[in-house]
Amino acid sequence: MTVYLASVSVTLCIHVCVLCSVTSVLAQPRQVSSALRVEQTTSDVSADQLLRFADSLFHTGEYFRAITEYRRFLFHHSDDGRCAMAHFSIGLAWYRGGSFAEALATFQEVAARYPNTPYGEQAWLWQGESLARQGHYVVAGQFYHELMERFRGAMLEEQARYQYAWTLLYQRHWHEAATQFRRIPPDSTLYHNAQVLADGSLEGEYLPAKSPLLAGVLSAVLPGSGQLYTTRLGDALLAFCLNGLFIAGAIEAVHHKVPIVAGILSVFEAGWYVGNIYGAVNSAQKHNRHVEEVLLHNLDNSLRLPLPTPPSRQTGIIGIQFSLDF
Repeated sequence: MTVYLASVSVTLCIHVCVLCSVTSVLAQPRQVSSALRVEQTTSDVSADQLLRFADSLFHTGEYFRAITEYRRFLFHHSDDGRCAMAHFSIGLAWYRGGSFAEALATFQEVAARYPNTPYGEQAWLWQGESLARQGHYVVAGQFYHELMERFRGAMLEEQARYQYAWTLLYQRHWHEAATQFRRIPPDSTLYHNAQVLADGSLEGEYLPAKSPLLAGVLSAVLPGSGQLYTTRLGDALLAFCLNGLFIAGAIEAVHHKVPIVAGILSVFEAGWYVGNIYGAVNSAQKHNRHVEEVLLHNLDNSLRLPLPTPPSRQTGIIGIQFSLDF
């Protein structure tokens, strides 16, 4: 009986093993066919469809999804003549999405891979723009200066000089910026705006600035007067009242022969007094920065010209699209 049961158990085990093997073999073709269907679905999407979908995402502001679709196009259609355009569009999508470091890296790749195309040339300008948007005005200015040397005599030199002058403006180098704007040739499409900007740049040297030194001296003589000089009436009243109260309290404590209280009030007053002078100097600096920012904002709003974008898909002519403000 025991031998019989053992024989039955072995037989059942063999049947189970055979059944599992058959099930595994039958499942494999299904998995393979499923993978083939996914691959087939991906390959069935044409290059035009991929680009149209990526463009629609870009124009609706879904920049990071657009990047994925442009990359999908580059992967599946690496021999397509529009790869330079798609790669450039990835850089623009990073830029519009506010990822300026990634945009810079992408435009560097475009300039290196497609040097003899309009995309490769415009990618140079957008590298400088990406640097400037990160606040690296000095580095961006040096980059544009190198572009002027590299593309001497070409349209790209004028565009680089125009952008270079803007970086000087944002560094408050008013005279140098005006000089660069005036060097735009008369036959350039940038000439009219450049001349107006040159005059506007020179206005920066004659802005109604407040002297931080004078503000500090005034507040040292009479607390609050430095803030009043910088047209900050509220700060002036606060500084005058606080310093006046502590000085009056210290004098009163001395008069009543309470040296400990007089000492404590004097220590606090020393802090308020120094803070009052520092606040006056800081107020003058804030005033000057505000006046400069107003001038730059007005120039930017009225005279900032767009940076060139990639050629049109249909015509191959370089289009125009407004760049974002710094």
